[in-house]
Amino acid sequence: MTSPCFSRCPKDVSAQVIDKASSLFGSRVAVTNFPEKGTAIKVEELKAFESKQTLKVNKLRHPLPELKADKATVLVACPPLAARNEGRGNQFKLHANDQVIAVNKMGTYSFAYLDPGKYRLVSQTENANGFEIELEAGQEYFFLQNTFQGVFKAETGLSRGSRELVMYLVEGSYYSDRKPKGK
Repeated sequence: MTSPCFSRCPKDVSAQVIDKASSLFGSRVAVTNFPEKGTAIKVEELKAFESKQTLKVNKLRHPLPELKADKATVLVACPPLAARNEGRGNQFKLHANDQVIAVNKMGTYSFAYLDPGKYRLVSQTENANGFEIELEAGQEYFFLQNTFQGVFKAETGLSRGSRELVMYLVEGSYYSDRKPKGK
């Protein structure tokens, strides 16, 4: 079991929460501590922030990425705030350096294959949030485009997640089939 609440628990009680979860769920408890922490980024700094994307929420097809020896596999899920929001609302773009590699709506997932190297990954809707990460060939990376209701508009935050958590969310999500508008 992986829970995002552990990262939000006060440090002085987090060990107790992990111990209790471990006593209840045993080996199904996975504690992750990824070094990547999302920070706010000015949307205007993203070269592709105004790019237009065509997105089709595919409720029938549920493809999963395959591992490629020469590429890094990036899988990103965008959990909904409520089940009624699945496949609706704003687009949440995932930028890798200067290009959009995935676009989701709440309750969808997508994936991309990237050349190995250093990337600035950024989730963008009305705001932008991201971090730098080194991606290796033949490895899988799992991310969450966390959604928040801002004062007037939807907001996003990018976080790295465990394989178990992201795949669990993907299982109940629709596939986001996107392409740049006009192509």
